[in-house]
Amino acid sequence: MSALAQGIVGGITTEAIRTSQLDTVQTDAVGILSPEQSGIPQEFWGNSDVATLSRLVAPFHERALPRINALWQRIVLSEVNPPRYNSKKGALLLARVDYLINAGALEQAEALLDRAGQHTPALFHRAFDVGLLAGRAQSACAAMLRNPSLSPDLKARVFCLARANDWSAAALTLTTAKALGQIGDADEELLARFLDPELFEEADAPPPPSPLTALDFTLREALALPRSGRALPLAFLHGDLHSQTGWRNQVLATERLVRSGAIPPDRLIALYQDGEPAASGGIWVRISAVQKLIDAIDQADEDAVSLALPEAYRTLRTVGLEFALSGMAADELRDMQLSPKAAAIRYRLWLIQTDYADLTFGYEPQNSTEAFLQAITQGDPLKNPKNDIEAAIKAAFEGTTLDVSAVTDARQGRFGEAILRSTTDLIAARYSDPLAVEACLSALLLAGMEDDARQIALAVLLQKAGQI
Repeated sequence: MSALAQGIVGGITTEAIRTSQLDTVQTDAVGILSPEQSGIPQEFWGNSDVATLSRLVAPFHERALPRINALWQRIVLSEVNPPRYNSKKGALLLARVDYLINAGALEQAEALLDRAGQHTPALFHRAFDVGLLAGRAQSACAAMLRNPSLSPDLKARVFCLARANDWSAAALTLTTAKALGQIGDADEELLARFLDPELFEEADAPPPPSPLTALDFTLREALALPRSGRALPLAFLHGDLHSQTGWRNQVLATERLVRSGAIPPDRLIALYQDGEPAASGGIWVRISAVQKLIDAIDQADEDAVSLALPEAYRTLRTVGLEFALSGMAADELRDMQLSPKAAAIRYRLWLIQTDYADLTFGYEPQNSTEAFLQAITQGDPLKNPKNDIEAAIKAAFEGTTLDVSAVTDARQGRFGEAILRSTTDLIAARYSDPLAVEACLSALLLAGMEDDARQIALAVLLQKAGQI
């Protein structure tokens, strides 16, 4: 496994990653987590159409809840049997890699690509892009120059020849490609700038192309050309995670990647402690609030924690990051005597931990909302639903009679298609459509993924209440 993959992969340490030989595994089955490690059934894909699965699995959904992002990562990283009728071998693997790249999960994408091998142009191209975006252009180019037949295009070859200090070969390749019409004017200018920046010192900066490729971005960053005013794709943010980009840029990039599930929340909490807030408003409010909470925890001051936790929770919730506090809630805050308000927040943070059942065992609900949540955590019968969403959750856990395509697919063993489709519908409905909730949970339950169904049910209820 590569150096980059020696960390957290989809929330699971690399100690859990499988090391069996690839020659025993079909291409679309390649994964880094066994079904036992991931909780994904071996026959997850059933007899679904590969093209349909590829369309469903590849997109990253900006409004997905953290628990859904975690589930999606486990799905794409799992080594399960490919679809039974696989007419497009390798397509599902590519779609799984594309999801990870779209989510900005470069470590996880690299781990999957390393296991699959880069023996086709499509796999090699993705590995090359991941290498560039992860800040390892040298190794990406070395691999490309060793395998010129797999090179993405002549533009990449020119770049890599220059990185290898073969400037004359790079210039000749660029000239030849232009003469043969194999490279466009904009690409020629960008590469010419890279080969000889001094020639363009007085020239205006070219506008960023749309769409922006990994190589375009790498070239423009190397030349210090201005970025577009639009938000960068998630995968392009990893260059901002280094200290030389400035603390503010580090924090903003880390926040987005934590929100997408690409990197663990602990990295954000640690980064928030790296300096003193430089101003008021925006990220500085979040940093200050978290620092005050950590100071109160360090001093074991339960009264101060009771004041600081609601404020940190509120400020992070405005940007969808309150779940980043759940690790502290499960650890440092677990046994503290807190005010009723702070204790209620701690309880809700416990609900989004993977060990939610243990954390909440023996908890005495303070109201009917908590009673329903607590019943979900402990696997107790769900009673007295107060709204349509709770009724949908109750129906799913009692065995739905819902007649929709996702449930039909799940009953016929097409678990992956059912779960991906129903989860996509749930996200699109912003978690407010009872039928979408019931279909998603029912698909998970029919696949034998009860723990995931409980976690998503909890997340939906907390989202509906504006809590998480």
